[in-house]
Amino acid sequence: MPKLQQRVIDGPFGPIQLSHDRWPSVVARIQGAGMPTVTVVPGRDHGALNINGHSIPTSRKSRTRKAVLGDRTYELRSTGLRRAELRRNGTLIAHAHGSFRSYAPGSTIPGLDARITWSQGIDPTDVAVGQAMVVGFGAGAPGAVLRTVLFWVDNLT
Repeated sequence: MPKLQQRVIDGPFGPIQLSHDRWPSVVARIQGAGMPTVTVVPGRDHGALNINGHSIPTSRKSRTRKAVLGDRTYELRSTGLRRAELRRNGTLIAHAHGSFRSYAPGSTIPGLDARITWSQGIDPTDVAVGQAMVVGFGAGAPGAVLRTVLFWVDNLT
């Protein structure tokens, strides 16, 4: 049975606990004081969010991932290889910066090492959903050339 791995991330409302496993089923759980608990099944192309036991509808279009929670629409937009913006109802609420480790062969959680810089005017739900989206879907987009290189590296090793 795999060992559950944990790390603590500094968040705008206090520490955020990130628990995850890597095999056989990759799942990450994000929770913190005053925040709803969010579970994410990571994946740049496919992935799912669940908040307090309820599924959050997500969609992907080009370099943008979208999650709808009540009257809030969250968008994670890639702005570069290792950078992304997080928006709530069109308003910028955070910048995310990923690492090259996210693109390593065998990496199962795209945004595990990403750093997030939050804007003013956010609440704990924004942080919970935003952190989960970055962890689960990654910060940035590798682009076609890097995807091709990583495909061949992954298949040759």
